[in-house]
Amino acid sequence: MSIFVNSKNYYFVTPNNKNGLSSSLPTNLHKSDSLEFICELKVNPKKMKKLKYPGYIISLNGKHLGIYAGPDYVGSSIWTTTGEHKITLFPGDDIKSKISVHLKIDIKNKLMELTVKGKNSKSKKINFDGEIDEDYQFSYLWIGCGNGMDKNLSFPLIAKISKVKIIKNNKTIVKSDCKRQTPYKVFDQSNSGNHLIKYDKEWFE
Repeated sequence: MSIFVNSKNYYFVTPNNKNGLSSSLPTNLHKSDSLEFICELKVNPKKMKKLKYPGYIISLNGKHLGIYAGPDYVGSSIWTTTGEHKITLFPGDDIKSKISVHLKIDIKNKLMELTVKGKNSKSKKINFDGEIDEDYQFSYLWIGCGNGMDKNLSFPLIAKISKVKIIKNNKTIVKSDCKRQTPYKVFDQSNSGNHLIKYDKEWFE
């Protein structure tokens, strides 16, 4: 089972304990020693080709931190006080099939590694300098877009997502195989209570 994301359908994980359910909130992720975003998905290359910008798979909004995809590539980005640091991988024909994307950010040692696995595997690691931008302290964690609250910065993804996993300091704080869901949320299986909530502006009112 999977969730379909596009310009009108995407998800977020709340950074605050609105209903007192989360035991490990995804707040201040930029201040952790390490951070990992993992996703299994099938991108729609034909529809992504019609968009001006790539779509974010998993992202912290602001000066975007996360993983994104275009019609023929997968990338990652992080902003520090010295600017943006990026990795871009071209998986070839694998982009037309289900792929697994794994972003590892070793914040303490300033390393970023991106891996894309399909029939083949591609990976790249870079060092970055500077300190992580404090802009992320106000960020939401988004799945399927860059920022659902700002239409001009939404950077939607058109894809089917079947697995999502977020790891902070080697602890899984979000995990879902997207099998258990309602019209409004996808259930978290990490026992942290960090469900994927379908974005609706009324939630913020």
